[in-house]
Amino acid sequence: MKKTKMELLFTKHPILKPPSDEEIVALGEIDPNLLANLHEAHEGRIRAAESDPLRHGFDLPGWDRMREAIEKYDEVITFGGNRSGKTTGCAKMLMQAVVENADGHVVCFSQNADTSVKVQQAAVWSMMPKEFRKKTKGIEGYINYSMQNGFTGSSFIFPDTRTRVDFKTYTQFSNNQTILEGFEFGFKQSINLNIGAWLDEYLGDATLVNTLRFRLATRNSKMILGFTPIDGYTPFVSEYLKGAETLETRHADLLSKDVPVKQYSPERDAGIVYLHSDENPFGGYDRIAKDLRNEHEDKIMVRAYGLPTKSMTSLIPSFSPEINVLSNIPNKHGIVFPDVSTLTWYQVVDPAFARNYVSIWAGVSEQGEIFIRSEWPDRNTYGEWALFGDPRWKYGPAAKKLGYDVEKYVEVFKQVEEDLGIEVIERIGDSRFFAKENENNVDLFTRFYDFGMNFIPSDGQTEQIGCTALDEWFTYNPNYEIDEANRPLCYVHEDCGNLIESIINYNSAGKSDEALKDFFDAIRYLRMSNAGMGPDYFTSNEMVTTSKSNGGY
Repeated sequence: MKKTKMELLFTKHPILKPPSDEEIVALGEIDPNLLANLHEAHEGRIRAAESDPLRHGFDLPGWDRMREAIEKYDEVITFGGNRSGKTTGCAKMLMQAVVENADGHVVCFSQNADTSVKVQQAAVWSMMPKEFRKKTKGIEGYINYSMQNGFTGSSFIFPDTRTRVDFKTYTQFSNNQTILEGFEFGFKQSINLNIGAWLDEYLGDATLVNTLRFRLATRNSKMILGFTPIDGYTPFVSEYLKGAETLETRHADLLSKDVPVKQYSPERDAGIVYLHSDENPFGGYDRIAKDLRNEHEDKIMVRAYGLPTKSMTSLIPSFSPEINVLSNIPNKHGIVFPDVSTLTWYQVVDPAFARNYVSIWAGVSEQGEIFIRSEWPDRNTYGEWALFGDPRWKYGPAAKKLGYDVEKYVEVFKQVEEDLGIEVIERIGDSRFFAKENENNVDLFTRFYDFGMNFIPSDGQTEQIGCTALDEWFTYNPNYEIDEANRPLCYVHEDCGNLIESIINYNSAGKSDEALKDFFDAIRYLRMSNAGMGPDYFTSNEMVTTSKSNGGY
């Protein structure tokens, strides 16, 4: 029995367009078998792309730019707008290198174990040839993957080419910079796309990249770096962008002007590629464009076109007291401050000569959410830290110096932690102030350590970088319901009145020497800790004591 028009339903596809109704009718009248063959070819092409995206998937326009840049330059940095296909593109390039070349060793770096498994490893697995997407164990190959845990041992060996791929984190390198010693990355036998390293959302300095350069040189292999610019504009990234030469542009409809899609970095002798959200027909661009309709140009540049920008109209525009301030009672969205025993705890201290030291305590959940529970001097006990004045904010009663020495501050901090019922695993101090020596040539790190508290220095990133990253913590889409998929990463307890006021008002009236800056700096140091990646969650068996009692882990 011949198939009728009603039986032949063509799957809608953003790239592979089905015939129109008129064409279907015409073909059916000419030759029903021809129509049936066309239908099978259409559906088969979609099935092939879904089952084996490496070989049969649909490439996005920007991926060609990435491939060309990788072929030409030793380093390629790719900036992508929201849903632009940046991560998937990097994963496909890497897997093509693994499949096409032989006897290789590739290393992939991600922010932490969670993002490694859920983002980087998941993307690579999706590009694995379908015949290898099964448990493989042998002399020349080993693949074992689960959605929950990623690749067993954070590694796999591709059987056909005997290539090993390792997944590591920036924290691992930060804790032990020798983990790459003795390795050569890339391929002994390469045909094309000799990729030896993939760094995703790297926020640190040039140390890791410089180390990798030496490990890539022997095999003349390439390094690819991917960035979402809202998180990735660091001094390290700015080195690539300094004096960048634009090689190709494309019209940006939301900006009504041309913007770069290909650049050359003379500073790094590297290629720069931009992936635009509207180039990905699978990415829901219409919704992205709708959300950005009334936004500032800077935000559109970042979100839609992957263009890093230094300018900001407000420091923390995403912070909302209604959403980001919590209590011990669920808010209207059902979000409540969690049990303190479930969190990994951090302390940040911003000291000063003429006023009291400022401190905040923050916990990190297993899901990576940040919950700031306490401040000192707290508003309820000591009053306002800052008072509004004209033309700027002035110091309030909480800032009035109490005359505490280090021993007394240790006593106060321990009391706060005892009252909360928490154990701090890491303490962060303002790197500049803590490094200053007293009349006995002893710095504040040493003085606190002598009383049982070990502080590490805060990250040295600029305020601008810290503000941009901090704003991301508070970001959510106000046009949609707050739920598990649409909610901020950071919350502040209502007891932290001085911190809340600082976040809100330093947002628009910030001056480098005004009263609001102290608490603002404290949360900024927290955000930029851990090489710019923010504090991590640890289970109890992951913690190793590194200091005196109550000093950290």
